[in-house]
Amino acid sequence: MKCKLLAATMLAATTFGVGCTTQSNNTLIPAGLGDKCGYINETGNWVINPQFDNAWTFAENGLARVKLNDKCGYIDKSGKWIITPQFNWIYNFAENGLARVELNGKCGYIDKTGNWVINPQFDDADSFAENGLALVKLNGEYGFIDKTGNWVINPQFYEASEFKNDLARIKRSGKWGYIDKTGKWIINPQFNDAYDFDENGLACVELNGIWGFIDKTGNWAIKPQFDWIYEFNENGLARVKLNGKWGYIDKTGKWVINPQFDDVEFAEDFENGLAPVILNGKCGYIDKTGNWVINPQFSDAWEFGENGLAPAQLYGKYGIIDKTGKWVITPQFDDVQTDKNAILFLKDGKWGIVDKNGNIVAEPQFDWVFYKNF
Repeated sequence: MKCKLLAATMLAATTFGVGCTTQSNNTLIPAGLGDKCGYINETGNWVINPQFDNAWTFAENGLARVKLNDKCGYIDKSGKWIITPQFNWIYNFAENGLARVELNGKCGYIDKTGNWVINPQFDDADSFAENGLALVKLNGEYGFIDKTGNWVINPQFYEASEFKNDLARIKRSGKWGYIDKTGKWIINPQFNDAYDFDENGLACVELNGIWGFIDKTGNWAIKPQFDWIYEFNENGLARVKLNGKWGYIDKTGKWVINPQFDDVEFAEDFENGLAPVILNGKCGYIDKTGNWVINPQFSDAWEFGENGLAPAQLYGKYGIIDKTGKWVITPQFDDVQTDKNAILFLKDGKWGIVDKNGNIVAEPQFDWVFYKNF
């Protein structure tokens, strides 16, 4: 079996989560050859020879998760074992220096030396939140522990999410509400569906099939009126759906870009000034005012990276465009991954690397790579 990226399993109760996160440190690229994984650099040379059953990107602390002989551990960028493979499943270390791991069907937390800080005893576990509490599951119920493993909020909930911006989503009797870190109900359970609170102090909630935004007191900041909504992005805009079409509103609920698109692709809207949208089955890009910068013409398109380039698909093949919509690399690949310094392409079942001008840096030879998902 070819080596592949294993997706980290989220807590079942965390209904709304970010799908897929990207690592900021991409100097070494996980790559597979045959049934083994190692790490290549941006010119396609092996830095850590293929020897693992699975491999993940390096985290900001310089450690990467790898799997060998059905056990998981951590290596540094030289390929040296920092924590030998001994766990059934592992996650990256959180900011508090602890990593949640699974052993023999139970979850606990280790430090960077691999020692147990909280012994494996939970049925499921999440990372520690900014308030120092972690959501864990025991005997079918969720509660919250502190960094010593002591219960702060006893297990009593059948569905819950981790703390985000001081409040945690809790489901009781089929309805969602929010508690504080003492376990006190701040917003009584009343919503059919709900998101976590964002940094603006707003949460997306659904009532009677209609979505709106509430503040931390539970009052409506934007009354329910939409078919579907997403949280506000850094630009102060939120994607919302009304009568089958997508547009963008500001924090007062006023339309900034009227609903007109069939779909809006990514949560990181306008991250680099433009957002990919779909109209009449074609993808193009708009600016923050809703004006077309690149007219809809592609079969598929992804957001622009920091290098000002984006993968786009036309007639079943992928290429690379710049922010004017001009092809930097004409569509010729079966798939593409791209970031600041390298573009990885898939052709005839193998991955290779080209530079920004389309010149081949490494011939297609790898069975699998993971650089940065768009």
